[in-house]
Order: sequence, then C-alpha cells, then structure tokens
Amino acid sequence: MKAYSISFLFLLICPVLTVAQSPGGQRIFSFLDLPTHARVAALGGQIATATSPGGAYHLNNPALADSTAPNLLSISLMPYLAAAKYITVQYGLPVKSNDADRHTGWAIGLQYLSYGQFSMTDPTGNTLGTFSANDYALSLTHSRTEGNFTLGATIKAVGSSIEMYSAFGILADLGGVWRHPNRNLTFGLVAKNVGYLVKNYGPTDANLPFDLQAGITIKPQHAPIRLTVTAHHLQRFDISYNDPNLNIRYDLSGNPIPQTTSVTEKIARHLSIGAELLLSPNVNLLVGYNHQKRAEGTLTTGGGGAGISFGASVQAKGFQLTYGRFTTVPTAGTSQLSLRIDLERLLK
Repeated sequence: MKAYSISFLFLLICPVLTVAQSPGGQRIFSFLDLPTHARVAALGGQIATATSPGGAYHLNNPALADSTAPNLLSISLMPYLAAAKYITVQYGLPVKSNDADRHTGWAIGLQYLSYGQFSMTDPTGNTLGTFSANDYALSLTHSRTEGNFTLGATIKAVGSSIEMYSAFGILADLGGVWRHPNRNLTFGLVAKNVGYLVKNYGPTDANLPFDLQAGITIKPQHAPIRLTVTAHHLQRFDISYNDPNLNIRYDLSGNPIPQTTSVTEKIARHLSIGAELLLSPNVNLLVGYNHQKRAEGTLTTGGGGAGISFGASVQAKGFQLTYGRFTTVPTAGTSQLSLRIDLERLLK
C-alpha cells in the first residue's frame, strides 16, 4: 500500500506543475464544472469529501466510489440556461473484491448537457434548417480502501458538438480520502480533469477545466449538523476576474485606475461552504455558500442571493429524493433534482 500511495500522490501532484492554467481565456468542456448531484448543488457546488454515507459522489472525487454501493443508481436532472437540460447518471457496479482486507469500488457515470435546437440561417437571415449542440462525458471509476485511506481514479471520454463542429478529449480524475477511525471526520483531495484534448473545434488551442480541490467534512458528536468546507482551483492563487467594464474609477488626469483584489478576497474566492441540518435519519436540510460564484455574479446594483444555495433531502425504503437550488446572479437561479434508487435492496 505504501508504494501504491507514493505513486498515486506523485500522479496527483504532477498535474499541478504541468497543466495549471489561468481561469481566463478559452476553456473547453466547462460543463464538467456543473454540480453532479442536487446535494452538491445545495452545498455550494464544490465537494471533495462525502457529505453523507451511501451517496453517489464519485464524479466529484473518485475515492468516494467506495461509498457508492453496488447497484446504487442516482439520476439527476437540471434545467439550465433557457432550453438547455443537464442530466447526470451514476451507478455502482456489482463488482466484489477477492481480497477480504481491501474494499474496492467500481462505478460508471454519464454527464450530458443538451443546449436544444437552434435555427440555421444564411447571411441574409433566411432559415436553412436547424441544428443541435450538446456536451457529454462517459466515465469509469475505481477506488480501493485500505485502513482509513481510500484512493480512486476516474477515466472519462469527453465530447462536445455544435452543428458540424466537434471536440473530444480523454480526461482523468485522481482523488484520495482519509476517514477518522472513531469520529465523523473526513479529509479529501482530488485533481479533476487532467488529460489530453484529442480534437478541438478548430485549429486554436483551448484550456481544459483542470481543478485541484481539497476538502473536509465534519459532524460534531452531539450536534445534528454536518459541515463541509471545500477549497477549489488550488493550482492558482489568484482566480479573480475584474471586468474592465464595471466599477471603473479614474484618477485626476482622467485615466482609468486598474482594479485590484485584496489577498483576503483572493483566498475567499477559493472557498465553498456547506451545512446539513440532520432533522432525522431520513430528512436533511441543506444550505451552502460559494464566494467565487457570488463575486462573479454580483451586479452593479448589488449581489442579492448570488452564491447562496439551499435544498432538502428525504429518503425511505431504498429511495432518496434530493432538491438543490443555487443562484449565480441576483435575478436568476437554477434547480436540480436527484433521485437515488437502491436496486440491491429492491431486488432482494
């Protein structure tokens, strides 16, 4: 396990040195940043650690595939940007380990974003027909647990098409999780979307949505609450973007004064915070805050509810229904609904 851990840590850190890049500029496959589950959306949109036992979160950290039970099916639906629709499917494969001392997990996943149908016109505005646009990612995840440590990896085929133009890449996620043996305390680390862009829409290059995340989830022993804090995009300290067209100030000579971001603000933009109120074993209330989303969604008139998210989860007899809603700008929000089905229990 020691040699395996060292090799895995090397693979996890190397992408930081080789593919870390600015959040600005051209990026491809940005749909991979969308929440993969309503619980994730409600808790701030970024999760590197398990937020509840028996969940379906291996698309956030492959090491969490160990908590995706065999024949556990999770389906998430989210209306997104007008006519666009986002669908996520996660499924725990019924593969058993031959080694009693090592717990392994296998899971598959699908992320699909359809932008709908668009009219195709000529330069004079005459309609020639319609075309569609969509993004997708097919993934296979494997995790292995020894003692308190779980390591995992996901390989995924990612594609995008717009009319006759298409892009394709082979990406991977590498993650690790450590769980306290006696307390409800979990640490997680994951490098997401490491890989190679096989084909782009055109001759220009584009950045992959690489994201190095670290997180912690803790539940105080006698309190009905579970807290999750996730730091994202750790490969770059300054992820702020100051729109040159907003909040413009001028000096006495009439020259625009460059906007600056404080160190405290730069640190805060990396953080996503979520809390779960455990009303009962089957009912949870969820709330989250993502400072980066609030900073980017704030308008000149104010921030409103930008960056704030909330939701609820209920479960009974092998089913779990979770609702999450997050707000990216003060005047608009997006809802996500997830259904988890324990097929293993239903088939008994």
